[in-house]
Amino acid sequence: MECFTWVNTILGNLKTAISGTYHAFDFGKYAHRYLGEYQYRFNRRFDLTTILPRLIYAAANTGSCPERWLRLAEDQC
Repeated sequence: MECFTWVNTILGNLKTAISGTYHAFDFGKYAHRYLGEYQYRFNRRFDLTTILPRLIYAAANTGSCPERWLRLAEDQC
């Protein structure tokens, strides 16, 4: 069906990105992080020349977080 073309494309790209990048994929524990990264790349796919500078800008302007706060996701699983 024509309406599922984009759905198939997105799912195929997600599967390729995950299997090509991550070798120990623990979906239950880190799914929100993997999907967040994929969303970032997917939303910027048409302007690839700015993806790295924008990522560096976002990382430089993000405040610091203690390791305890970053590991809260692991404690929840």
